[in-house]
Amino acid sequence: MRTTSVPHYFNFFPTGNIPVPVCIGDLPLSEYTVPYYAMTEDVAEFLDANPLVPGAIILRENKITGIIPRHKMFERLGRRYGVELFLRKPIQDMCRELQAEAFVLRNHISINSAVRLALSRTQEHLYDPVIVEFEDRSTYLLDMYVLLLSQSQLSHNLSGIVSTLNNIEIILGNDNNEAKSTFDLIVQSLQGVVPAHHIRILLKNEADTDLVGYNNPIVQHSPVLETYSIYRSVLSMNQPTVIEDVLMVPAWISQEAPPFTRSWMGLPLANGQGPLGLLTLARTTFSPFTTHEKEIAQVFARYLSKLFMNISLRMDRIRSLERKYQRR
Repeated sequence: MRTTSVPHYFNFFPTGNIPVPVCIGDLPLSEYTVPYYAMTEDVAEFLDANPLVPGAIILRENKITGIIPRHKMFERLGRRYGVELFLRKPIQDMCRELQAEAFVLRNHISINSAVRLALSRTQEHLYDPVIVEFEDRSTYLLDMYVLLLSQSQLSHNLSGIVSTLNNIEIILGNDNNEAKSTFDLIVQSLQGVVPAHHIRILLKNEADTDLVGYNNPIVQHSPVLETYSIYRSVLSMNQPTVIEDVLMVPAWISQEAPPFTRSWMGLPLANGQGPLGLLTLARTTFSPFTTHEKEIAQVFARYLSKLFMNISLRMDRIRSLERKYQRR
């Protein structure tokens, strides 16, 4: 059963941002469905006991015939003769009375696109729950409050991006910055404005044992950078690459990417001497990265390149000092 908790229950990043879902299918959804002949009294009792459920999907022969928004149902029951007319009648009668629109959106649609489409409905149905349909044809209800709250968080993250980038630049300019905390700040800030299901950093050489290895699943020392054609192409051209749907790319090898990857973006990490590795962002749904998201991700890729270059220089200094003292 999918969770029906709302986004403000999510864990905050140290940056103060809430992680933003990639698409509406990642949001808290309700799977409450009832047959058209179910008694309104039973539906009302369930919704009363589960305040986070936004309503019910009405089915007839496994097909959606309508929805019952919780706020409209309780409002109608509270009006004159509402209980007498509907409470002990089939829910289909209440559905006809409310005339709520069964507004269906696919699960891979972005938060902003879903808000625009949902708000294009008539004012009467503006805040009715949205039906979210997955590729397997399963359907769930999405509360408009949850959708708008998620868009608000994304807007908040984007509005604060300038100050975040300024902070990162200041930290990177300080030779004494702590690599792990700086790395966390960069990655978490990236996730707040370019949502992805998986973020990985593949390095040609192990830049720092604190950032590479089993303690950090994001950063890996990967020999496939030289053998996998798509990765090698991104590094050789030193340009970001976006693949809208990996299922349409014959050269794509799923074993070299996070499980169930559908939309992918790779960004080169490099310094003045050449490529350092690859920053990859993967989405498990057909939710292609936009041009704007690619431009933002490029900025963070440059910061990661700077961080790994700083780490490499710092380790070179440490090794030089060690050799100096060994000769004494």
